[in-house]
Amino acid sequence: KIVKVIIDIEEETEIAKAYEQLKPVKKGIINNYRIAIIIGVESYKNSSKALYANNDAKMFKYFATNALGISPTNIKLLVDEDAKRLDTIEALKAWLPRKILKNKSELFVFFSGHGYPSKENNLYLIPQNGDPRFLEESTLSKKYIIEQIQRLEPKSVTMFFDACYSGKGKDGEVLIAGLKPIRIVEVKEDIPTNFNIFSSSEYNQESSTIKEAKHGMFSYYLMKGLEGKADENKDKKITNGELIAYLKTNVSKE
Repeated sequence: KIVKVIIDIEEETEIAKAYEQLKPVKKGIINNYRIAIIIGVESYKNSSKALYANNDAKMFKYFATNALGISPTNIKLLVDEDAKRLDTIEALKAWLPRKILKNKSELFVFFSGHGYPSKENNLYLIPQNGDPRFLEESTLSKKYIIEQIQRLEPKSVTMFFDACYSGKGKDGEVLIAGLKPIRIVEVKEDIPTNFNIFSSSEYNQESSTIKEAKHGMFSYYLMKGLEGKADENKDKKITNGELIAYLKTNVSKE
């Protein structure tokens, strides 16, 4: 007896992962000792785009007010054309000294954009008009930024950097065509004890974005954590340790 067997193979359909919309928590009590400098650079004058960096910075401003309790008058937001090198220096050397109270102020710094390494093993953040070919002349090193803040003697500083230092953008493309990325072996940063630095990648890694969420991967999960997702013990307080654990778990999984 001959039996005819027909196998019906269903085509596999790739389903895009759904991402929850970022929802700033309800506005809490304003803490007048808290200050924030928030920088987002998406459209660069001399290099490729840093996708969704503007979204990251603008959304973080909402979280700064709501989750961190920072008064709008204590927030300096610099985006694209307003985030040139001199704008950033002005924020650090003119605006910030008027806000910081010695040993009392808590400063938060957020940056989303491009980073770049140097042959001297320094790490640089690239402002809107910065050029990776002329790092010292057109960009700002993390060391310089830390030094400017440290001399004001704030009580604490928490820094969030959604930038990589591989010489590539978040889309994997080289920042400037023909400019070969510098590969550095190790970076030893002298970080003051009252500074906490959260970074989207190590000096030899690349950062990425989540297109469906229209945010940098690090920024998205940072703000998800600040929504309350990082509150592991449910005591309605988020410690640095809880935020680190949440970011490591979710960014690595992503």
